Amino acid sequence: MTAVNNIQYITIASTGNATDFGDLTINANAPSSCSSSTRGVFGGGRDSSNAMQNVIQYITIATTGNATDFGDLSNSLYFAASCSNLTRGIFSGGFASSGLNVIEYITIDTTGNATDFGDLIAANRTHCGCASDTRGVFSGGYTSDYTNVIQYITIASTGNATDFGDLLASIGNPAALSGD
Repeated sequence: MTAVNNIQYITIASTGNATDFGDLTINANAPSSCSSSTRGVFGGGRDSSNAMQNVIQYITIATTGNATDFGDLSNSLYFAASCSNLTRGIFSGGFASSGLNVIEYITIDTTGNATDFGDLIAANRTHCGCASDTRGVFSGGYTSDYTNVIQYITIASTGNATDFGDLLASIGNPAALSGD
């Protein structure tokens, strides 16, 4: 897959094609993303030479423009899952030289490196995340095989993920979203 640096946006209230927003600080394939109401944050990914990255970068959602350096993840990785509430961004798992069980967090409104949050139930990549104001949920992905595990964290406090339940089938690269 080709790594690119372009950021595009749409206006959800009206139909139409995507418009150029700006550029990432690096070309990135498979970064993770999260946001508050004011900032969009991107972490990790592979660059054009397929080298895994630990770069975290951000944009201000209300104004178009290029991304700015935010800090670093603890590992260079891609295929991590992410979620957020209005305060914290969470990055979980991913692929480095193998799958990772690491969960890290950032405070979205202040720049800096990611901080250890806890661990996933098992090393996981190609899983997905979504969140409410209080809980982050990660599901599916690839551990030693595709998995149906759903696990959750409480975003405001650090700690390891807890079993939530199971998906109907084991799956990699799922998508997730949540409503308020």
